[in-house]
Amino acid sequence: VLDAILQDKEVTALYLFPTKALAQDQLRSIQEFTGFGSIIPATACVCDGDTSQSERFAIQEHEGNIILTNPDMLHVTLLPEHKKWTRVWKNLRFVVIDEAHYYKGAFGAHVAMVLRRLTRVCLHY
Repeated sequence: VLDAILQDKEVTALYLFPTKALAQDQLRSIQEFTGFGSIIPATACVCDGDTSQSERFAIQEHEGNIILTNPDMLHVTLLPEHKKWTRVWKNLRFVVIDEAHYYKGAFGAHVAMVLRRLTRVCLHY
């Protein structure tokens, strides 16, 4: 992901985590690689239920190459409002699914359907 962003700073990646806590932990790790003084021009941000409307707007318009979220946020906000997230979808090159062993049973079936919707939205852009 970071190599692709080095080649094209418009590239976006979507990282899916089963919990908000995991996304927050990974945000800190990613920021260590991409923070002040880094040669990698990437920015990472979390988009979850705690993200304010103004922060969501910034992500939609210009902020964040790497967007950390969860399947429910993808289902409830990003996909239904896909027109607001055009920048992300047009430049999306990677979807990283963390902790795949969590996605089983009813939750796994739900996530599978959300990922199918994600595929359809991406094909649209």
